[in-house]
Amino acid sequence: MDIRQLQYFVTVVQEKTVTAAAKQLNMTQPPLTSQLHGLEDELGCSLFRRSGRRLYLTEAGQHLYDRAVQILGMCDTTKREIADFRDGSAGTLRVGVVSSVQGSLFMEMLDSFHSSCPGVRLSIHSANTYELLDMLPKRQIDLALVRTPFPSDGLQAVFLRREGIMAVGHKRYFPGGVSPVTFKELSGVPLIIYRRWQKVIEAGFESAGLRPQIFCVNDDAAMTLLLAKHGMGVGLLHPSAVQETLAGDISLLPVAEDSLVSEIALVCPDSEQLPITGGLFWKMAESIYAQGGFTGNLKG
Repeated sequence: MDIRQLQYFVTVVQEKTVTAAAKQLNMTQPPLTSQLHGLEDELGCSLFRRSGRRLYLTEAGQHLYDRAVQILGMCDTTKREIADFRDGSAGTLRVGVVSSVQGSLFMEMLDSFHSSCPGVRLSIHSANTYELLDMLPKRQIDLALVRTPFPSDGLQAVFLRREGIMAVGHKRYFPGGVSPVTFKELSGVPLIIYRRWQKVIEAGFESAGLRPQIFCVNDDAAMTLLLAKHGMGVGLLHPSAVQETLAGDISLLPVAEDSLVSEIALVCPDSEQLPITGGLFWKMAESIYAQGGFTGNLKG
């Protein structure tokens, strides 16, 4: 018994005669009759009662018909689902994202992607840049939205946005209200930074002949912002990490230091080898950010 025989059988039941069913199936009557006899021989029972040219189902035939309709319906559904996978409108997008962009740029990208591919499921991993880059060759994720600097050998990237760093904290930490602020102005206030940027920030202060007063080091941009909002110090983080409206007593000022500028990039080992869903997300990123950005293979 195969799918084709079940399709023939269901058509005969619905058309009520072999002649009408053969016409519906675009075939001649003898091979259709042969298929029905073969099905009955295989099952070892009669499926039809015949009255003239009309066919009526036996009890066994009715049971087979009910099951056959279910099976053929599942086959049609499966074909449509596989077509969706082929076209990228189904499946799973496996992507990693750093905390400093997951509430802003990343959501803009997801909104756009979900609008065009609403059937695609999401598997999102939040971690720091190095953890995400380690997950790529292990195939735990297909793409990662990360921030420079990072080791780039063997990676392909779409650069999406260039950002300086911002200082966020209670206005009492910025008595002069000067914008942008400098390392010198930040050297006397307690700083809240996330670990990923600790060495870069310390090196920047050192190059300016200053020593930072680091109050807290943590692993998350959201935690940096939360501590700064509670008045515990000045958080140093990128604008993509600050999406909410800040209270009137909290200042958000750019830091005038080029050493803290970074780029947000969507990376993968090879965009040509991405699964269909990942490839569509990659192409969307290339399309949306073609102006003001660039794509290419990183050189080290």
